[in-house]
Amino acid sequence: MKTKRPVVNQQLEEIEKLRTALRKAEAEVQRLLDEAAARGALVDILHDVMGSLSMGELFHMLARRLARALNLSHSSVIFAKSGDPMGTVASAHEDPQLENLQVELDKYPEIEAALASEQPVLIPDIWHSEAYKRLREVWEKDGSVISVRSIIALPFRLDLDRTGVFLLRRTAEKPPLTAADVDFAETVVKSAMNAMRRAHMVEVTQADNLRLEALARTDPLTQLLNRRALLTHLATEVERTRRYNAPLSILMIDVDEFKDVNDTFGHLAGDQVLVEIALLLARTARSVDSVARYGGDEFVIAVPETGEAGAIAFAERLRDKIQAHEFDIGKGDPLRLTVSIGVADFPEAKVETAEDLLDCADRALYRAKAGGRNLVCV
Repeated sequence: MKTKRPVVNQQLEEIEKLRTALRKAEAEVQRLLDEAAARGALVDILHDVMGSLSMGELFHMLARRLARALNLSHSSVIFAKSGDPMGTVASAHEDPQLENLQVELDKYPEIEAALASEQPVLIPDIWHSEAYKRLREVWEKDGSVISVRSIIALPFRLDLDRTGVFLLRRTAEKPPLTAADVDFAETVVKSAMNAMRRAHMVEVTQADNLRLEALARTDPLTQLLNRRALLTHLATEVERTRRYNAPLSILMIDVDEFKDVNDTFGHLAGDQVLVEIALLLARTARSVDSVARYGGDEFVIAVPETGEAGAIAFAERLRDKIQAHEFDIGKGDPLRLTVSIGVADFPEAKVETAEDLLDCADRALYRAKAGGRNLVCV
């Protein structure tokens, strides 16, 4: 004959079922709260993303907000390509001084793996990860103290040539990072990707425009200012000189008998000579001076805040330096060359425009040539 369970046992079982159900309910409530918090954090982050204009701002903001949302000890952005030995820190929330630091990627296996697979990499515990076995041996041998415990490496691609990784880390005192943390970080980065690519394109376009502007102002052979850029600059300098009654001198420099160099040694040797002269002029000039190739074998230096006496002394130094220089063109003995220099200064020269001032310097140069070359004339 079966005996009935005591009523008290049935009640205990019911109580235990209720406790289990309550724990499940509490866990579900916590999950919903966590999801709500994550959604709220995501909304806040995306709001900040929309307000960020530059790549630098975006990376700093994302590194900071991910560090806060995921309770990270380290949150960095590193530019790197798969297979490259080095990467560059673009942003480091934990230490801004790390920005632009070059890092050896073989010390970050999670970065190498994320770049190679183009997928997120989660290492919950580096002390039990096969990927970190070699590095653990190095640390133990060196006695290195490593505070980081768990890592997420989240790859991103801005264009065909620009890739990188969000490197998210926690120390051993905190719970390890989880797959849910990966999902959240990936959602944040994917949501911000359009803004990141847009900012990247803006910066690429701006850099291209600056390069084009520099090309438009630069002589392709000597990398000095070209004639057009010189005239623009001189117009500004003449106006400034007129307004503040400050002196401005112009040196027009011509290589003596340069045609003989081209005829004897060829135009490549002539170009090499012009490049070396340009370097001599640029290295001798002050940072406030403007050095330009005016055309052919003629150069011009604008010397602000300098009157006639100072300009003549400067021109003589240039003449002596070029006369003493040995031009090695790879054909026999080094060449020795001289230059003739015409000097004009404003406002002593009664002129109105930059072109007029250049004409004065050109006439002085003609007198130096007519006087036997290797001279400075005013």
